[in-house]
Amino acid sequence: MPAGGSAHGGAMTDSEWKERWHEVERFRLMAHETTDPVAAALLLDIVLDLEADLNELVDIEAQRLPWLGAVA
Repeated sequence: MPAGGSAHGGAMTDSEWKERWHEVERFRLMAHETTDPVAAALLLDIVLDLEADLNELVDIEAQRLPWLGAVA
C-alpha cells in the first residue's frame, strides 16, 4: 500500500478507516475468544502490528492536516 494508506495513493476515506479499525477489532476478539495460548499470543502480536500500522497512518494524515495536530 502506498504511503498515506490508501490503495489509490491519496488520503484514506472514512470507509477505509472503519475497515482498518474493524480488522483490528476482529483480531482482538479472536485473541480473546481462543483457548489456545499460542494462538492467542500470535493473534495479540497481529493486533499490535495492526495498531502500529494504524497509528502510523494517523501520523501521516496528521502531517497532511497540520491543524488536526493542534486539536488532538
